[in-house]
Amino acid sequence: MTVAALRRLPVRLFPPVGLSLLFRPLPKAGTRPALNVTYELSQDHLLRFSAREALGIPEQTLLLAVLELVGEQYVEMGEGATLSQSDRRSLPSRLWDNMYPDGGVGLPCTLMVSTTWEELNHRCGARNGGSMIAIRRASLRRLCEVVVWEEIPEAKNVRQAFLMVWLEGDDRRIHLAVNHRLASSFLGQQYAKLWMGERLKLKSDLAMHVHAFLSTWVRQGQRYRVGLSTLAARVWPTNHTSAPEGTLRRRRLELNNALVDIGSLEHWNVEWSSDRAMVSVHRSDAGSVRDTTSSISASSSQSYREPGVGENTSKDKGLSRKDVSALFN
Repeated sequence: MTVAALRRLPVRLFPPVGLSLLFRPLPKAGTRPALNVTYELSQDHLLRFSAREALGIPEQTLLLAVLELVGEQYVEMGEGATLSQSDRRSLPSRLWDNMYPDGGVGLPCTLMVSTTWEELNHRCGARNGGSMIAIRRASLRRLCEVVVWEEIPEAKNVRQAFLMVWLEGDDRRIHLAVNHRLASSFLGQQYAKLWMGERLKLKSDLAMHVHAFLSTWVRQGQRYRVGLSTLAARVWPTNHTSAPEGTLRRRRLELNNALVDIGSLEHWNVEWSSDRAMVSVHRSDAGSVRDTTSSISASSSQSYREPGVGENTSKDKGLSRKDVSALFN
């Protein structure tokens, strides 16, 4: 598969990352709040993300850029891009040990990637230069400080790992590994598709934030309806119901503009009800290049099937428990 074709592959996104509030629009200045987000994988299985600093939309863009690279290098290298607890290669073993403080015994393999600051800037739609590298370095540090707690309360079982780990080599390249939950989207488990080319056309952090959520929630070829107030309460979960009317009006306008921006993308259509209280979102098939490849091993090629995300319904006035809003706090 050519480099150009690889760049047309979508980002494969672990659904809880797109459905949870792991990332959210943050004020441009001021102290960031701490990160403490819980996602319910099932009734008795929780993921909790914690860090000293919340993650904003630049961090989300960077994670998506890393996942785009992870997918491309996995297609090119197959098992050479994997690492596991039994891997004795120097760099993979260091990445694994940094990712899993308890050794990661019994956990499935994950994926690693090698890149440069210049490449990360390019993938994030930014120019190169010292100031941009400093911004990217700060965002990567925040991502690598996120601890993922996996809890099964009934079994009193808790495991701790990091969302991502980072090493800089003597070759001036950046070597990264992603948590096995993120890697599972490339290794046969459920995933959502997101195109970075679409994201980088959007004009605001809010539009990017909503686009990532909709890319996870709305499967290609499907249409969903949701109340604008329900969507706003998801975007601003801490105080939307108690916010002053002036704040609510401003937020409705910002959300309306973000949806208009998304609706201008080639493969998205956004329509409002007559009273503009409801919005209907349709996502058409964006892929002229199939999300598959023949350049990886037969054992790896099984990972390129497409499990479903969410349920198909055209009647949703809210966001179902399986889909989103009630799943995070």
